[in-house]
Amino acid sequence: MAKSLAGNARHFVLLLVSGTLLTAASSVALAQVAPLAPKWLAGTPPPPVETFADGLARHHIALTEAALLAALQDPDGEVRSLAAAQLAAMDDHPALTAIINAMEAEIDVQVQVNLAGAATWLGSRRALDRLQVLCQNLNVPSTARLDAARYVSNKEQPTCYPSVEQIEQSDPDPSIRILALETALSYRGQSDQARELAVSALADADPGVRIAAVDGLRSLHATSAIDALARTLQNENDDTAREHMRNTIRVLQQPVRRNDAEQ
Repeated sequence: MAKSLAGNARHFVLLLVSGTLLTAASSVALAQVAPLAPKWLAGTPPPPVETFADGLARHHIALTEAALLAALQDPDGEVRSLAAAQLAAMDDHPALTAIINAMEAEIDVQVQVNLAGAATWLGSRRALDRLQVLCQNLNVPSTARLDAARYVSNKEQPTCYPSVEQIEQSDPDPSIRILALETALSYRGQSDQARELAVSALADADPGVRIAAVDGLRSLHATSAIDALARTLQNENDDTAREHMRNTIRVLQQPVRRNDAEQ
């Protein structure tokens, strides 16, 4: 099975400056394997991970344009995804047609998301449209839908946010609900809706989801959620969750420093 390159906020990362790709030289050095649609959007630096180039080297793929274009047809879905990511990291706009063609021919839906995500870095509206369709498709696995949503969020399009909420509220896997909550919290332009979603997640049956919700409210400095946190704390039976709630309430009750408010 192909790896999720935009997947769980711990896979492929391409560093951006003011929403645009870095120059080819610096992006090749700094682009990191994991996720293509990164967790840094939520303000949390990703852990050290291998670069796209390192991932390709692991598969014995050269970094020449010819080798990368050929790798778009590799039997291994991870290689296909890595090749597209590296071409995008190199700002190789002439390669866009080949990436789009590979996306159209791709059967593995996760790899299709990865290829489309890389194509959006190169400015493809066609790829962005494909991601918006995939994120809303209930027949697509939740992880791939969330990956698609991150790419769409990175283009500041609200289209996929309702799908993120739907996954958080209905997926039976707590780890997926946590991932959806993290995606919502990092979704550009949707902080108010994400705050409401995090408040509702305080009632989740899984303590891990409740902790993620609490931490999300803290990251948003959601002072309006203090009462909801206090009510939840009264009935919380998980010690770790209780500690997170106490700490978050204490932080949210502190006045915002002037310098923080101005940033």
